[in-house]
Amino acid sequence: MSSLSLSKAWDESKAIATRDGRLIGAVALALVLLPQTILGVVVPPPGLSGEAAPAWVPGLSLLAAAIGLVGQIAIVRLALGSTSVGEAIAHGLRRAAPAIGALMLFALPLALILMLLLLAVGGPGSLDALSGGGTPAPAVGGVILLFIVIVAAISIRFQMVVPLAAVESANPIHILRRSWALTRGHYWRLLTFLFMILVLAVVLLLVAEMVGGIIAKVAFGDVKPLGVGALVVALITSAAQAVFTALSSLMLARIYVQLSGNKGI
Repeated sequence: MSSLSLSKAWDESKAIATRDGRLIGAVALALVLLPQTILGVVVPPPGLSGEAAPAWVPGLSLLAAAIGLVGQIAIVRLALGSTSVGEAIAHGLRRAAPAIGALMLFALPLALILMLLLLAVGGPGSLDALSGGGTPAPAVGGVILLFIVIVAAISIRFQMVVPLAAVESANPIHILRRSWALTRGHYWRLLTFLFMILVLAVVLLLVAEMVGGIIAKVAFGDVKPLGVGALVVALITSAAQAVFTALSSLMLARIYVQLSGNKGI
């Protein structure tokens, strides 16, 4: 069984960021900051704008997430071998479909199970809890919370999906099976990594939204869709997302190297 050192992965990630920071930054700007900024301008956070998100927003969010996934694969490509920004992005576009397929194979059955559990516990009206329609009953809320914990526990074994999609030319099913195999015996270290990146994500995004909201309201008075205030908030929060995506992708790439023994592309 291969060894795994998170500190080694972090040191290697810092070294790559120092060496190829401009390339990685260019990818993050184009494929994370830009689409997330557009999304944030069109649909600013409801807590700041006071307006509920339109029904079509999930579709736009999924598109931005798909573009971001291309960015993650491109950054992994940069972290595992010398190449240009254009080639890395092209590589991300080529390998995005298997990655999306693997993530859908993981997520869709779980979503179906959750829907069936909610129907069994709370009846048809309980499905409103999934779309944020009202406050769920305690039993329904408990089912959702327990389900989130279980999914988070399982997802640890599938953290290698993006690096595998970037490196190994395989179909979605093989990617999931390979991730499960690579992470065997490293559950607790990968759990530590997941906890760290989740805390980092929450802190970065909350601070960015708070700072962006303060600046926007002081300078422009409100944060409304397509307004300058929404642009300020979107730029700051998207910058935080870009930094998080770059760092987490670098770490995943270097963890993959340790687990697989594959030194690069």
